[in-house]
Amino acid sequence: MIFTCARTCALLLVAALTLSLIGCGDDDDSGDEGGQGKQGGSITISQTAQPDYMDPALSYTFGGFEPMWLVYTPPLTYKHAEGQAGTQLIPGVANELPTISEDGKTYELTLRRGLRYSDGTPAKASDFEHTIKRVLNLVSGASGYFLGINGATEYVKAGRPEADIPGIDTNDRTGAITIKLNEPDGTFSNVLAMNFAGLVPGDTPFKNLTKDPPPGIGPYKITESVPNRQFVLEKNDRFNLPGIPKGNIEKITTVIVKSRERQAQDVISGELDYMHETPPPDLKPEVKSKYSDRYEEHVTNSTYYLFLNVRVPPFDKKQVREAVNYGINKPALARLFAGELAPGCSFLPPGMPGYDKGLDVEDCPWGNPNEPPDLERARQLIKDAGADGADVTVWGDTLDPHDKATEAYADMLNKIGLNAKPRILDWAVINQTLGNAKTEAQTGVTSWGQDFPHPKNFMFLVDGNAIQPTNNLNFGNVDDPEITSGIAELSREPQLTDEVADRWGELDKQLVEEGWIVPFGHRERSTFMSERMDFENCSLFHPVYYNDYSSFCLK
Repeated sequence: MIFTCARTCALLLVAALTLSLIGCGDDDDSGDEGGQGKQGGSITISQTAQPDYMDPALSYTFGGFEPMWLVYTPPLTYKHAEGQAGTQLIPGVANELPTISEDGKTYELTLRRGLRYSDGTPAKASDFEHTIKRVLNLVSGASGYFLGINGATEYVKAGRPEADIPGIDTNDRTGAITIKLNEPDGTFSNVLAMNFAGLVPGDTPFKNLTKDPPPGIGPYKITESVPNRQFVLEKNDRFNLPGIPKGNIEKITTVIVKSRERQAQDVISGELDYMHETPPPDLKPEVKSKYSDRYEEHVTNSTYYLFLNVRVPPFDKKQVREAVNYGINKPALARLFAGELAPGCSFLPPGMPGYDKGLDVEDCPWGNPNEPPDLERARQLIKDAGADGADVTVWGDTLDPHDKATEAYADMLNKIGLNAKPRILDWAVINQTLGNAKTEAQTGVTSWGQDFPHPKNFMFLVDGNAIQPTNNLNFGNVDDPEITSGIAELSREPQLTDEVADRWGELDKQLVEEGWIVPFGHRERSTFMSERMDFENCSLFHPVYYNDYSSFCLK
């Protein structure tokens, strides 16, 4: 997420003839849970780099997910709660959870009555189809989630943006939305809770609107978006959606500050109120000890890994991929993350169904990830493959310490006999660059945080069926027939039972044993606030969307 992975909710109350306000649901629950803090005020928060996009159809990093969750509400969303409770699906702009047919292929929803966007435009059921069309027409990184809708693939191939998607039927009079899938998909309810499905008006253009984001239905609206400088969220006073907090802070300004040290110092001094990233290694011990009353760490469902592009030399040879798995110093990479990364070998993270703790320690086929690498064996494999001295470009991004990890990875490849050089791009463009087939990126450092709590949300990154020419998130072009077919089979399971989760775990084990990728650890994230903020009562860390800005409040 490295997705990972943000989108929420809203509703306009309409004035009746009696001048009273009518809620959008069938009850008067205003959704203030988690939003009982002090109201009003403005705060300034920071990110190290601009989110990749500020358009809900395209945004695919956590820098974008956190704010998007509060601006664009999908049909379904997640309860604003910590831990396991936060993985509970609840109605978003739909009035109830979907009715699913016995064969798992048909989903029926009804849009809430009286919904309006932040600019006052009435919401219609047909806006849902337009929203999905934008995702597909813009070749979003999330396109693969919606191609299972009947006729969606043909819609894309036809190249006619205004045409209908046969598998989506809507009725603006009743608010009914019916979605028909080609095959059962046990994750589709989660897909309907992604920010990509966050409703936008039916006349929203089929183009990237990062500089002028469209109106949404949520407790906040984006009132300013200046790429690489700042973006601003302000409360949407029309919002009143059952079960979803309205937010406390009136205005949230996010500025881009490239130095994490500067961010941390500014939070300490009160010039910033919250930093999106974690304090840097040299300041982290001080922050943990001196500011423990406003600093906390949280384990996340995320995995850092090295991709190996099997379509280009030298990683098209299995021996070279094995050499990398044996030769990478995972403890050294973990140290670069200042104690925020536990060395590992499993692609599925610790909090994910199907995760096998043993695979992260003594059962790793390439050696215990907490111990030094087997350089001698790695060097021999490189020689056996005839790849000694092969030129390799190692891709990474500017986000600290990703840049340092990229440089360290290049040095490790040199130690096993390759001729590697790092190439570091800005965080905002790295995914688009790696996801373009014309780049032919050989290898690099990347990561993924869950979009939703289901194993498929990680395994699709190594699904041969998800490979596409642009915005491809399967950077290594992994297309193992058994893994690809296994993903397809398990995706049809309507429920994530323990037995189904174990089968996902077997696919994870096979992925690691075949050496298609090189997982090296799972990360923690932090919450660090200024003294102005009410950390004790107004700080919610969500298991899917991380720090929930709608919970923030001033003292």
